[in-house]
Amino acid sequence: MRRLRFIHTADLHLDSPFKGLTHLPESLLHQIHESSFQSFRKVIDTAIQENVDFVIISGDLYDSDQRSLKAQLFLRKEFARLDEENIPVYIIHGNHDHLNGKWVSVNWTKNVHVFSSEIECKHFVARNGTTVHLYGFSYRDREVFERKVSFYKKIAGVDYHIGLLHGQEQTMSGHNPYAPFHWRELEEKEFDYWALGHIHQLTQLKPSIFYPGNIQGRHRKETGKKGCLLVEIVEKKDVNVQFYETAPVIWGTIEVSINKIKTAEQFFSYCEQVIDNQRLINKNTMLHLHFTGEGSASEIIDEAGQMEEWIEYVNGEQEYEDGFVWICSYENDTKKKWDINELKKQEDFLGDITRVTEQLVEGSYEDVKEILKELYRHRKARHFLQPLNEEEYKKLIQNGRDVLLKELLKEWG
Repeated sequence: MRRLRFIHTADLHLDSPFKGLTHLPESLLHQIHESSFQSFRKVIDTAIQENVDFVIISGDLYDSDQRSLKAQLFLRKEFARLDEENIPVYIIHGNHDHLNGKWVSVNWTKNVHVFSSEIECKHFVARNGTTVHLYGFSYRDREVFERKVSFYKKIAGVDYHIGLLHGQEQTMSGHNPYAPFHWRELEEKEFDYWALGHIHQLTQLKPSIFYPGNIQGRHRKETGKKGCLLVEIVEKKDVNVQFYETAPVIWGTIEVSINKIKTAEQFFSYCEQVIDNQRLINKNTMLHLHFTGEGSASEIIDEAGQMEEWIEYVNGEQEYEDGFVWICSYENDTKKKWDINELKKQEDFLGDITRVTEQLVEGSYEDVKEILKELYRHRKARHFLQPLNEEEYKKLIQNGRDVLLKELLKEWG
């Protein structure tokens, strides 16, 4: 039986600066700065425990082309652990750690294989006799816009073919479109597995085409569990992929509804309960609170000074907890509960505004569409705007009405 097992990881971003977190207590900041190193150590632990045939790293081992000596020495130590177990490492470099950077080089252990800037094929023979060709390239410079996938050529004579590629699938968004490709192009190569890198979210494009995501979230947009993939291929028929969580710090967002909250005491008590529940799920969390709903608690959140004081108090307790849940930010999408029908009856400016905005909400969105037309035609703005459907236009009108009423009702007391 031709059986193959390997670890697929990418986007380590060692030495990530974790910008905007310098205000954290020194002990917490240290944990966060070390989190990517701890996460990769767990990746290596997993490789050894699972006795894999090899490890693949699909680019961006470092956060910049100025590779620190600390990060390189750390990797050499971890690769040496693999070498002791006779587990090779296959590496491609991406846009963050391209080959034209400047750094003090260290010598790798004999089990480390780094792909050059030209697409090449490396031959591997597993302990059970299974043979593999691995194909890939490292970025010579930071920006690679060429469709490098067209240069991957299958070389016969082995049991399995695996492609390593750090780049952007062209139907996806959110990252720079480096080394672009379409998933159909990968399928046409008839490789047994594609080990991708560059996208920081675990993503399966097809049964044998994966982005493992990065190994440690670095800001609140990189939420959720992070780790690596254990891939097993048996007789070219089945590709089994299992996710292993490795990140010691999680970035998360929790929605907090104020609909049933009547008093400030209830509000803060409920928020602290949310935080305690999060600690039970993930001990170390950088948390973004998203407040929604309507009710009197909206006024509490509107008081920025009061919220900041409460957050400072809650965060101040985290150093003494078994695992921290640090509130890094919050978002207020709440509104004070008001009776639209009663407001419409008022014979004053507030009543006039309510009636006009309600007519827009209940009527056709064509008038608003006409107003926004110039914005969509603007030579700069149009590149950042997506077309809206009727439901999205009505939502836009409702949100605008709610913001307006919120501000006016403040003035009216």
